[in-house]
Amino acid sequence: MQRLSVLLGTLCLVPITANSVEWFESNTPLTQAHQRLLDNDLENMFVSLVEVWQLEHNKNIKNHLNDLLNQSLTVDCGKGLDGTPLPNWLTAINIRRLDIRSPGRDAYQVLVDAKSPKEINNIQLTQWVDKPFSGDTTFSKIARETSDSSYIKRYNLNSKPDMGLYRLDISSTEQDSWSTWIIFNDSKAKQTVRWASKDKWTVDKNALLNRYCPLPKLDVNVYDYIDGKYKEIWSREYESDYPTSLDSSNLPPNRYILAVSMTNHRWQGPISIEQSQVISKTYDVSLED
Repeated sequence: MQRLSVLLGTLCLVPITANSVEWFESNTPLTQAHQRLLDNDLENMFVSLVEVWQLEHNKNIKNHLNDLLNQSLTVDCGKGLDGTPLPNWLTAINIRRLDIRSPGRDAYQVLVDAKSPKEINNIQLTQWVDKPFSGDTTFSKIARETSDSSYIKRYNLNSKPDMGLYRLDISSTEQDSWSTWIIFNDSKAKQTVRWASKDKWTVDKNALLNRYCPLPKLDVNVYDYIDGKYKEIWSREYESDYPTSLDSSNLPPNRYILAVSMTNHRWQGPISIEQSQVISKTYDVSLED
C-alpha cells in the first residue's frame, strides 16, 4: 500500500506533456530519480536529484525537482536519503533556516551547527556552482564540559535562501575534512504562527502532519536589553498543547522583546534540517500585570 501511494503521488508530479513518454523511454538522471522513487530506493534517488541539479538550470525543472524531494519525505521524513554515517569526529549536524518577521523588518538566516569532540576551524556552505552563500557571517563555539562542543556558522541573508543544491564543507584543526551535498526544499509549513492580538498569538494548521517527522516545535523566548545587548532571560519549548500567550507573572516590570517560533523538522540521512518561522515584537510588563 505504501509503495502504491508513492507511485500515485509521483505520477501526479509528472507534467502531462508530449515529453512525458520520452522521460520514461530515456535513461537520464531525471528519469532515474522518478524510477528510484517508485522503487522506494531513496538513497539513489537523492543521488540522481543531485546530478539533475548540477545539470539543469530551467526554472520549471527546479520546481519539479522540489516536488520530487517533497514527495520522498512522505516515506520516512528524509532519513533514507543518505545511508552514509557521519565521520567519527562529527557527532551531529543541524541546519536551520530561519524566516524572522518583526515590525517593519524581515530577516533571513541559515545556521549550521556541527557538534564535535575535536576543534573545528571552518564550516562553509556554498550554493551550486561555487556561489558564496553570504558574506555576512559569524562563527562561534559553545563549549560543553559533559558533551561535544557546538560550532555554529551563521549566515545573515537579505532574502529567503533559494531551493536547490548546496555544498557543505567542514574541517578541523587536526586536518580532518568532510563534505556533502545538501538540497534545500521549498514547501508550505505544516504549522505556522502569527500574532492574534497585542500579546497573544495563534498557531495555524495548514496541512496534515507527516507521521514520520517530529511534531512541529513551538519556542517562546523573552529577551531583555542588558549592557547594550539583547540577552535571553526566559524560554520554553513545546511539542504539543501549544500556549497562545505568555505568563508574565514572573517577569519584573519592563519592556522586553518577545519572540515566538514554529519549527518544522526533517532529515537528510544523518543530518537534521529545520525550517523555523519566527515572529517577534516588543512586550511591556507593567506594575498592574
